[in-house]
Amino acid sequence: MRRNLIFIVLSLILIIVIVFFVLKGTTRLLRVIEPGRESASTQEPEKSANIIQPEEKDEKLAVFNNSITITGLSKDGIPPIENPKYISIDEADVLLEDWDRVFVYEADEGVFIYPQRILVWHEIVNETIDGEVVSITYCPLTASTICYTGDDGINTDNTYGTSGNLLNSNLVMYDRKTDSYIPQILGTGVNNALEGVVLETNPIHWAEWSDVVETYSEAKVLSTETGFNRDYNKDPYGSYLPYDKKSYYISGEPMFELMNDNDGTFEDKKIVVGAKHEKDYIALDPDKVREEKVLSFSFGSVNAIAFYDSSLNTVRVFNANHKGAELEIGFENNQFIDQDGIIWGSNGISESGERLEPLTYFDVLWFAWHAYYPDTEVIK
Repeated sequence: MRRNLIFIVLSLILIIVIVFFVLKGTTRLLRVIEPGRESASTQEPEKSANIIQPEEKDEKLAVFNNSITITGLSKDGIPPIENPKYISIDEADVLLEDWDRVFVYEADEGVFIYPQRILVWHEIVNETIDGEVVSITYCPLTASTICYTGDDGINTDNTYGTSGNLLNSNLVMYDRKTDSYIPQILGTGVNNALEGVVLETNPIHWAEWSDVVETYSEAKVLSTETGFNRDYNKDPYGSYLPYDKKSYYISGEPMFELMNDNDGTFEDKKIVVGAKHEKDYIALDPDKVREEKVLSFSFGSVNAIAFYDSSLNTVRVFNANHKGAELEIGFENNQFIDQDGIIWGSNGISESGERLEPLTYFDVLWFAWHAYYPDTEVIK
């Protein structure tokens, strides 16, 4: 009888202890989720300018995501370069031909050159330059080279890989922090945590090796010592030699399905300069800018200006609004001169060191630009 009494008492004590801890845990849970009573550690982070909030997300993002072509390649089956090594201009000159295409990235700490014959095998180089994480991205199928920064509004040091999939025959990247898909030309996440996030860009330009040698004697050139066994003397798609008429880059149709077929404005493989500002898009014929030397235009809510850079045979695009006024720049006596007589360089820097804000812009094959932006404005 006494043993039974002891057992009953101990059981009651155990039940009381269990109920105490259950109620305590429930109270904590309610305190966390009760509206308006979040602690500082559970409150949502401040909204970033380049993150589109759920109520503002474009319904087209789901269409883009559902239109992705699954190729069967694994993630990073085309391996990005994570720890790039560089050589001097003189060392690279032994390896590259005058006609070789390269990508030029200008930074405060120097100029970095990325040969197309290397990136065709890797498509992405993740690097830190000027203390900023950047990803040099290149899609050979669409001839688009874009530098994205690692600041996605959530992380400041995000890097990107190749998903193995395509959209509009264009590279679909994924980010290493959230595993979100970002089509390269679109530059906006289409799923997961980065859905609706517009990635920030820095300018990068195509050039021929012969022009780079003449312009940037101290530049750093990406080395073929990438850590991967690739034949960097061969391009699986052909070449950029003008007489290589069988090259994918020059002739033939897109390899993969497009959301919007070419409307005939240009030939499929015509290179245009695509520029973006907010939700507005425009395609410039680089031959037009080359002829005019400087071109002022507007699209959407922005006034823009495009310079022809004869040193690299490339086009640079900037916001024409400067210090609260629109710049009017002409080309006189081989100089870019504004309405106040100030001389500007094609790099958007004035003789006194003032800088214009670059827009997001890049060279791209017309078929790919139109596939993403069928309602694009065009200057030809």
